[in-house]
Amino acid sequence: MNGHKHHTKAKSLLYGLLSFFLTLTLFLLSICLVMQTTIFSKSFMTSAMGSCGYYTMVADELKSQLKSLGDASGLDQEFAQDFVEGYDVQSAVDEYISAFYVGDTTLVDTEEFEQELYAALDDYIDEKGIDRETVSDENLSYFVSQACDIYVNEISIPFFSYVANYIYNYSTPLLIITIVLAVIALAIAAVIIFTNKFTHRRYRYLCYSTIGTALATAIIPITVQLSGMISKINLETRSLYNLFVSYANALFSYFWIYCGIFFVVSVILFLLYAKAYKRATTHHGH
Repeated sequence: MNGHKHHTKAKSLLYGLLSFFLTLTLFLLSICLVMQTTIFSKSFMTSAMGSCGYYTMVADELKSQLKSLGDASGLDQEFAQDFVEGYDVQSAVDEYISAFYVGDTTLVDTEEFEQELYAALDDYIDEKGIDRETVSDENLSYFVSQACDIYVNEISIPFFSYVANYIYNYSTPLLIITIVLAVIALAIAAVIIFTNKFTHRRYRYLCYSTIGTALATAIIPITVQLSGMISKINLETRSLYNLFVSYANALFSYFWIYCGIFFVVSVILFLLYAKAYKRATTHHGH
């Protein structure tokens, strides 16, 4: 009798450990899936930009700074406004962002901007009837150089450039880790399912794992959002601040999505466990 009790306790401990390892594996798998669908995804980044109006804000900030530079150089304010409105800021930002995901240089390319700015200045000089001999090449070069510095500052995303190499270099290893974790999770689940004689026990241990994963996954967004770290971030421009907040909130929403999925699965497993347990006890009573 005692031997049977010890055997039962040993099995319970073993399956409890398997449930724990399955919880840990599913939790790590959730993190990998979140990273793949957010940080390592170009479409996620561009979606965050679009949802917070980033392109429009960058264009407005670029316009404002070029107006100030133009004022100091004797240009009409309409020059900066017309030039920025005619320049495809969204395309420039998207081209810059794309470099992060294909391993290209993450420096802002100013060649097209510089060429279009020189062309716009030539048109402005002709339109205003300014004598070209009174405009020195040195002054034009200085204006364009300063404008390019402003352009680089507006287009570049400092906090994103820090992770540029990681995004490209670790995308494949992350995919491999995700697949390995998925295989391990399936293997542990298979052991729990096929080595348990009673159906209700299978559901019980799987339920432990999924509810544990749901709780563990929720800890990350709860900790960050309660700390207020997102809103306290200090960035140079309004566009960068809004982008960061939008990006971070969208990223953590994915943790809530996976948390919700595992919670729903755990509820389903619990209901199946309750039904199977009732059937088993009824059968045992008979």
